Amino acid sequence: MNVMQLVQHFTVIGGLEKMVVELSRKSAHRQSTHLVSLSDKHSDLAECWPDLYHNAHVTCLNKPDGIQWSVVKQLVEHIDQHQIDVIHSHHIGPMLYAAMAIKQRPHVKHITTIHDAWYLQQWRYRLMTWALCKFTAMNVVADAQAVAQEVKRKVHHSAEQVIINGIDSVQFSPINQQYARFQLGLPNHARIVGCGARLEPGKGHQDLIAHLTQLPQDVHVAFAGEGSLKAELIHMTDQLGLSKRVHWLGMVQEMEVFYSAIDVFCLFSQREGLPLTLLEALACNTPVVASNVGGISEIVDQQAGILIAPDRADLLPESLEQAFALKQSKTIRANNLTQVCSSLMAKRYDALYRALVV
Repeated sequence: MNVMQLVQHFTVIGGLEKMVVELSRKSAHRQSTHLVSLSDKHSDLAECWPDLYHNAHVTCLNKPDGIQWSVVKQLVEHIDQHQIDVIHSHHIGPMLYAAMAIKQRPHVKHITTIHDAWYLQQWRYRLMTWALCKFTAMNVVADAQAVAQEVKRKVHHSAEQVIINGIDSVQFSPINQQYARFQLGLPNHARIVGCGARLEPGKGHQDLIAHLTQLPQDVHVAFAGEGSLKAELIHMTDQLGLSKRVHWLGMVQEMEVFYSAIDVFCLFSQREGLPLTLLEALACNTPVVASNVGGISEIVDQQAGILIAPDRADLLPESLEQAFALKQSKTIRANNLTQVCSSLMAKRYDALYRALVV
């Protein structure tokens, strides 16, 4: 079976992109899976994702902004050249282009995974999703029950399945904390809160920095990631006199080292589907503090972390202190992996592919 995984981009690396790559690696059809990016130039992958740059099964279409009918033609040519049986699209842009390509090749099956239903707040995307669900042969998968419920509420369409995103349980496992901190240049004496998310609006970085002032001096924060807010956040840190307690690590290639180096992982996002960073942290036995949005409550229980409402940033200091008190026990990892192992995710998607291609 030949499968196309269609995404908007790989050069902006988030949970969606990592999930697609992990699925392609663990699928029974990995030798015949083609990764296609709508927006990237292939040369741009060299710096941000070298493994993909050297992968012969990766195609970048370099699509300009706006609707480009030539991209539909390119997808149809790719379908014909590689005898694609299934297109698996991720997010609204790839969903639209896959649907248009399949109109010309109706024998190809279309699966789309909705990773985060926040985009349905915009009427044009809501209308587009409704039309694609109603008038095209598209099988909808949600990555969390909360996402499926939001799709049902916003576009009156029921997801055929809920398949939780998975992580590599071998890669994401705990290592010695002192060694991990040495690797990242983090202090051994501190209690460290970590946040691994792009430095972009809506991820709660400002709230975490602002409320660090209410925590004891031995509590530090480490940020893994880059983004448009970095200069603003560094300025905020300096203004609050926190520069010695906040550590900017940039892009961390081996995130399992990051999760093992910290005491608590914090993700105070305003919107999420089912963030892989939380799953990765839990797999490394690291307790979490997170906003109760999207499908987060489906994977974080009282033994694994603290959930707070997205409008209650004032509860961050108290919640972080509570999370420090949670034991970094093996049960956090064990309970997490019963749901989110990438091998299990791949088996579920493979079964769906087989059910459609008869």
